[in-house]
Amino acid sequence: MNAQNLEKRKVLIADDDSSCRSMLALLLDLEGWEVTEARNGIETLEKVHQEQPDLLILDHRMPELTGAEVYRHLQIKGINLAIVLVSAYGNLQELASSLGISYFVMKPYNIPELLNTIESAYHNFLTHSSLD
Repeated sequence: MNAQNLEKRKVLIADDDSSCRSMLALLLDLEGWEVTEARNGIETLEKVHQEQPDLLILDHRMPELTGAEVYRHLQIKGINLAIVLVSAYGNLQELASSLGISYFVMKPYNIPELLNTIESAYHNFLTHSSLD
């Protein structure tokens, strides 16, 4: 086994719904991710700085800062990571498009769709960040 296989990919799950965070954390742990969780927008920004995740699963409707506000803060700071925007409300495709986020999933989750979207976002980010 090489060193690359020993290092887990890191994901931050940002969602104010504790049952949603727990379900995703369990699922992604089983998929081989190292999981960190955040309950609101402010905590999300703190954990991005502390944990430096490879991927952020970002709920749009959260206290303190919305997912859109968190994303704008990350852009201003020049922090680049794979992001999957999630929400149970509104036109998520329109919101994601207006922010420039390519990957999004509506709640309640279709698990195969969610996992495919996460993998696509992660691999697309890797491909584009290695070209820089």
